[in-house]
Amino acid sequence: MRHMSPSHRGPAPLAGFSLIATSLLTIGLATPAAAAPSIGECYNYPIAVRDAVSSGVAGVACTDPHTAETYWTGSLKPSFGPPSKATPGARLAAATACDTKALNTYLAMPDRTLPSRWLSFALFPTDAQWAAGERWVRCDAVLKTGLKLTDLTTRATDFVTASGVDYFNFCTPAQPNARNTESYPCTNPKKNWIMVQARDLGGPGTKFPSISKVEKRTRALCSKLGKRYNGGSNFPSWWGIWPTERGWKEGRREAQCLVPLSQYNKEVAAVPASA
Repeated sequence: MRHMSPSHRGPAPLAGFSLIATSLLTIGLATPAAAAPSIGECYNYPIAVRDAVSSGVAGVACTDPHTAETYWTGSLKPSFGPPSKATPGARLAAATACDTKALNTYLAMPDRTLPSRWLSFALFPTDAQWAAGERWVRCDAVLKTGLKLTDLTTRATDFVTASGVDYFNFCTPAQPNARNTESYPCTNPKKNWIMVQARDLGGPGTKFPSISKVEKRTRALCSKLGKRYNGGSNFPSWWGIWPTERGWKEGRREAQCLVPLSQYNKEVAAVPASA
């Protein structure tokens, strides 16, 4: 817009108002709110984002190296307030649609029953994005291998189709313990333990029951599964992992059950293909 010099014969207050209005309009046009994220958009960020509320990285082409792909988006009410100041329970409640069923459906494996190495990360606007008017929440599909997220150069569904569903089974490299619960492909039946169940023990807003209660519930679940996948052994082996109070507050509320991969393979091989 071309600005005219104020006339010496015109009223000074009117000229001042015109300049202020133009200045405000220019500022507003210079900082437009960014568009909400889209389903199918890809991002490249590290696993540390799992413990964060937001990620400011921009989207990348899904043919470039990336670690995440958005599979669900939602909107937040203005009353939600800046996500960085919201409680973990409020953020969990805003992303309840991002469950295992929704994730597996997006990944073209809707009938999968075993836990997998695919995880869901819920992300919210940064403080700056919120101040600019962005009111979205999104959930990304990420593939975890060991202590890192897997770099992909294709869309998640294409990778699943090319790799086969069983490639994403969740195994630990050896017998689980407090420090050895990381997810790896199930390639070594002599050492790997496979996760055969991951069951939520409580939803958003629920209080931590107590260590003794979550342990008791997990042990009951895993011991039953251990007998099912005992590979014909009289002394079935199993391992249970239950949430801590801190993990519960952060949304990690699963009871996880693992058995030796060799036992699991024997039981699966014994089931007829038509069953």
